[in-house]
Amino acid sequence: MAIPYLAGLLWFFMGVGIIADIFMSGIETITSQTYKVKRPDGTEAEVKVWNATVANLTLMALGSSAPEIILSVIEILSLSVNSTRYLPINSIN
Repeated sequence: MAIPYLAGLLWFFMGVGIIADIFMSGIETITSQTYKVKRPDGTEAEVKVWNATVANLTLMALGSSAPEIILSVIEILSLSVNSTRYLPINSIN
């Protein structure tokens, strides 16, 4: 019983690793955007749109809060909008 369990666990960890690589590739694509600025002397320089540190921390915080956000959205969109025991936990997190 332990071997199939460990094989399944390894399979799931590999899936999480692949998804994390795709997510980080998307973050790098977003944060590497630049635009051209004309300087007073007439030359052009490329300036980054995003501060990489702030963008990475913001997206990481959003990604780690995704389960709570999704649960809150599902609760709000459900037919019976009632305050449940999960709402205070979502606010604290």
